[in-house]
Amino acid sequence: MSRITRANRFALLCGASILSLSALAAPSLAVAQEATPPATTTDDDQSTEVGEVVVTGLRASLASAQSIKKNSEQFVDSITAVDIGRLPDVNVAEALQRVSGIQITRNYGEGSGIAIRGLTNVRSELNGRDIFSASGGRGLSWEEVGSDLLAGVDVYKNPSAEMIEGGLGGTINLKTRLPFDAPGHVLSASAAYTHYDLANDDGYNASFLASDRWQTAAGEFGALLNMSYGETSFRQDLDVVEPYLVRTDVPGFAGQQIAVPNGGGFKVGFGDRERFSAALALQWRPNDRTEFYLQALRTDYTFHDNGLSFFAYGGNGVPLDLAPGATFTVEDGLATSGSFVNPGVDGVTFATTRQTDTTDISFGGKWRPTDRLQISADVQYINSKVDQQTMNLTASVLTNTSGPRDGAGNPLFPGNYVFNFDTRPSIPEFSASNGYYGDIRNYGLTAVLPYAELNDAESWAGRADMRWDFEEGGFFKDFRAGVRVTDRTAVNRSTTFGTWTAIGTTCANWSSPSGCFRLADFPQVAEQFPFRNSFLNGEGQNVFGDVWMFGLRQVGNPQSVFDFLNSAPFNQNVGFRSFDDPAAQVSNVSETTYATYGVVRFASTVFGKNWDGNLGVRIVKTESASDGFQTINYRDPSFTSGTPGSAPTALSIVTPIVGGNKYTNILPSLNLRMFLTDQLQLRFAASRNLARPDFGQLNASFNISPNYGTNAGEVIPQGVGQGTATGNPFLDPQTVDALDIAAEWYFAPTGFVYVTAFKKDIKDLFFNESGIENYDLLFRDGSVAFPQVPFNISRLNNVDEGTLEGFEVGGQRFFDFLPSPFDGLGIQANYTFIDSNAATVAANAQTGGTAISVPIAGLSKNSYNLVALYEKYGFNARLAYNWRDDYLQTTQGVGTGQLPIFGKAYGVLDASISYDFSPALAITFDGQNILNQEFQTYQITENRYRDYQVDDRRFSVRLRFRY
Repeated sequence: MSRITRANRFALLCGASILSLSALAAPSLAVAQEATPPATTTDDDQSTEVGEVVVTGLRASLASAQSIKKNSEQFVDSITAVDIGRLPDVNVAEALQRVSGIQITRNYGEGSGIAIRGLTNVRSELNGRDIFSASGGRGLSWEEVGSDLLAGVDVYKNPSAEMIEGGLGGTINLKTRLPFDAPGHVLSASAAYTHYDLANDDGYNASFLASDRWQTAAGEFGALLNMSYGETSFRQDLDVVEPYLVRTDVPGFAGQQIAVPNGGGFKVGFGDRERFSAALALQWRPNDRTEFYLQALRTDYTFHDNGLSFFAYGGNGVPLDLAPGATFTVEDGLATSGSFVNPGVDGVTFATTRQTDTTDISFGGKWRPTDRLQISADVQYINSKVDQQTMNLTASVLTNTSGPRDGAGNPLFPGNYVFNFDTRPSIPEFSASNGYYGDIRNYGLTAVLPYAELNDAESWAGRADMRWDFEEGGFFKDFRAGVRVTDRTAVNRSTTFGTWTAIGTTCANWSSPSGCFRLADFPQVAEQFPFRNSFLNGEGQNVFGDVWMFGLRQVGNPQSVFDFLNSAPFNQNVGFRSFDDPAAQVSNVSETTYATYGVVRFASTVFGKNWDGNLGVRIVKTESASDGFQTINYRDPSFTSGTPGSAPTALSIVTPIVGGNKYTNILPSLNLRMFLTDQLQLRFAASRNLARPDFGQLNASFNISPNYGTNAGEVIPQGVGQGTATGNPFLDPQTVDALDIAAEWYFAPTGFVYVTAFKKDIKDLFFNESGIENYDLLFRDGSVAFPQVPFNISRLNNVDEGTLEGFEVGGQRFFDFLPSPFDGLGIQANYTFIDSNAATVAANAQTGGTAISVPIAGLSKNSYNLVALYEKYGFNARLAYNWRDDYLQTTQGVGTGQLPIFGKAYGVLDASISYDFSPALAITFDGQNILNQEFQTYQITENRYRDYQVDDRRFSVRLRFRY
């Protein structure tokens, strides 16, 4: 369907919103001259929109968050602007980790992934509306969001029917500021400096806000502009153990089944992030019954990731060759040290630049024509673009068995070596005999991989809502209803990793000497490992020692790489593949949704106890469509081997694919609250929600390739080929039925204790399934060369279901009863327990190919926060410790296939202290990960190591000014 047709259709679907806005404008203009000065607050949305609380310090900010939790009819936790500003947190994810039930993951040291009660499928909103970036998902990349633009964050764990559907775990609503939030003009600014110890680099941040409101003959106007710019740095060091293989030929343990690591390696990634954000808000209140607004947000995020990796490995589950006369140590059936001879070794130098730009514009208004009726309407437009370029350069270690031979049969790389591993130290160690890796003459140039993505996403959304207030004193308080329509499209373009290109014919043992280029012959592009002395904070110098690879200065400039390889002696045509190339992947995904809801709010008294709640239902219809291409990449069947090192031409069969789905969901919800006393209340909530597939999961395109064995000149398929479908356009949404029950005791303005039990029944979970599919391979003239070649293709399907349940307990208080100055002390604490029988399936050589059940990815059974507080004499201080239990990291890792990789239990200590010189000026000192905690992962069981990871500690100083 054309874009114009879709736009016209959407314009009609949003007619209710436009007409409602027009209806608001007419009476407003007519009575503007008679309008009396409006109050700064109204009770229009007291039922679900909790009132703003003005906060001026740490204690007041906690009182604000407590008030939101106490007064809402729903299960909600909040963080106020002051809370974010004074927490030692660089972004929203790191601030939210303090909330019970929330667990986060980190990307290069910064919080990036959020799970609510163990579920990573979380809906993100901006001011109660959609917000997303064009990265294939439905939500925001949390690391792209700084906290400077936010007035607060609300976490909804069990929705009501008037909330937009989406998210198995819950909804996180980011709230920006409006000019009518403040009684008058506001001018504020901040500046920050941060040092990153492992990167040994610095970052900077500055923000600015100006807001004011004016009373005129046409009513009251308000305007706000908020801008933020920041640069951050990072570095991450990893020591990695390759997957274990069970062997029966281990020296000294012959005939016994011993799990042996099949190699090891390291990786260093470093770079920077650049964030720019600007928010504009305009409000117009012609009279006390009408209000219009416009909100706009622009975010630009640039991510530079550079680094290098070095791995000795067997590849595809092939066991490494045991070194003659090697000695192995074994503990509990696990080899902890030993030796191999001449493993394959690749050193990869890489660089990625990703630019994300998002524009979000919304306008609307609300009108109260009578004392009982309120009408509102809102229209939103989002446009997002992601542009990414990646360059990988590979140099390989060669020996007299893995390298080529000259015309006289002499090896170009005459040496060989023994590879040693030892996992007994806290940091696993690897080395080569006779300093083999430290000699540049033992390396050959192998490959270049230029990869690119270009994604665009666009969305229109319109909604119209009404509320009718019943007479006071009755059982029913009000009735709410509304409609919402969305139209969203996404175009995802990828060059695919089929752009991997051999340099010459590589220096493999099947290539010709003339096609082999040695690193030693091109010292201008070579570099010895530059981070050896500082690797893992200086504790990883025995992880391989000195090694060689392509230089970092080359990989960061793709054009210089292309110029190098396009000139003599290589004379290769290398560059980024065009997105119009048939071998590239281009997918178009579109989605239209129609939603309507009704909610009734009520309150009464039973046996002398007051209670209230709401009951509602939301009905949602979804229509999605996706088109793309199935691409079979294979070798020219007509090729016949000629000179040594010659290789067949790559061919492709490209077939268009079109798919889609339609479904309607009924989503009821119930929220109840009983007030046992003025301080003690009980809550109950039951709801159904859905989580649609991400747009990347609806991508219809996929690539498959035959299996040709190890001979680069082979053109006859051997056995079963492989392929992975990017997505599945026929996926149904995942659904969740949620129950919550809680007891809350509010004994002071900044003191409360709560306990919450919850249960979630989840259906139609997504999981990758593999199956055999057969396709013909063709000659260039279109005739069949090899009929019905089998391919094992992995596709995402709705195949799983399960239950998740647990409880949260927590609270906060200040110790006002202590003598001064100790009466400024306070504490926050919470603990979450989650258990689940919902699972995913993993299988690998370590499991003997047998499928095993593993937990939901990202779910820690236990987690807690412990925060010490202090506020007195102008000082505000926090010491915050966050801990989470082991959790499944992935079953789709790079180099590990379906092998389950678990993150070990992990705790981080952060701290901040600030001093308010006056209500207008404050300074804050922050420290993140101040204990320099390493992060470790393991394979299936804890004694099978995977990663030992070290990230930056961050130390910063911030100066804040407000007038």
